Amino acid sequence: MYRLLFVWGWLGFLTFTAAAAEAPTAPKSKKRAPDKYALPFKAATRDAAVAWQQRARKRLFELVAAQVPRHSLAERPLNFQKKSSEDRGRYTLYHASFQGNDGKRYPCLWTVPKGKGPFPAVLCLHGHGGTAEAVFDPKSPYRGFAGRFADGGYCVLAPSFPHRDYAAETLWDLIRCVDILAAQKEVDPQRIGVAGLSMGGEWTMWLAACDPRLKAAVVSGWMCTTEGVFSVFNCPCWELPGFVDLMDVCEVNLLIAPRPVLFESAEEDPCFPVKFTRQGFDRIRAGYKVFGAEKACVHDVFPGGHVWHGMESFPWIDKILGGKSAAKK
Repeated sequence: MYRLLFVWGWLGFLTFTAAAAEAPTAPKSKKRAPDKYALPFKAATRDAAVAWQQRARKRLFELVAAQVPRHSLAERPLNFQKKSSEDRGRYTLYHASFQGNDGKRYPCLWTVPKGKGPFPAVLCLHGHGGTAEAVFDPKSPYRGFAGRFADGGYCVLAPSFPHRDYAAETLWDLIRCVDILAAQKEVDPQRIGVAGLSMGGEWTMWLAACDPRLKAAVVSGWMCTTEGVFSVFNCPCWELPGFVDLMDVCEVNLLIAPRPVLFESAEEDPCFPVKFTRQGFDRIRAGYKVFGAEKACVHDVFPGGHVWHGMESFPWIDKILGGKSAAKK
């Protein structure tokens, strides 16, 4: 009951700060970053960096599997089912569902542009208390970014996932979402990206770090150092057992390298102080430089609160995946 009340309280806090886009004085956390990490990024050469990625990704998979065993598609098929459809002008929207790693069915929204494919695709992820419908809502903190991608010629998959004890426990289902996209005849499997806000940004980090099929990622309202996450009150669902001591959380993004990644950080975000997001990005950029891909990581710091921005994200992802989400409608 205590955990349930805590989550409800957190959802109310996050919803308020996101909607208000302001920076109230956030309560301080009593936790602190570890003095020493088990697997920090210290590589000075590309070969050493790739070797670190292999070890780190293996360990992350082990930590998630310790909480939620992974089932194969043979054991639990996707069984992606499209139900009712809506004509949205430039695209058709389908209400759909699929079988998750746990055997339960999860609802999702699926869009297909009108015209001849195959098309680029984006997996669009909600945050705490969000839904697939929320990421299409222009009046929400997500500012309708999923609809913007759909209007811009992308296939869009937007799932609705429940809050779990640990956000990373959703990893297997996120990978299943990429499986769905890669299997659709309308999708170019070489042009799949992922984007999310808040916990959706955290999911984006985890998924892009662990699934190389993603060619571009937009982590909005989540990238930070461990010190920064602990400097204010944040939902402890990010603290997967064994994860906090493994590496600084910003270094997880180095598992995406050398693939392109863009981070959105609000100057008045009460959940992730901008001072620490800047420090995190400096470390990520230094790591990308080891891969010879320094220009492949971008940091969009903007005025405002805990919301999706999009000013740099839409043209950036269009350039990589070939859509037209930045075009004025």
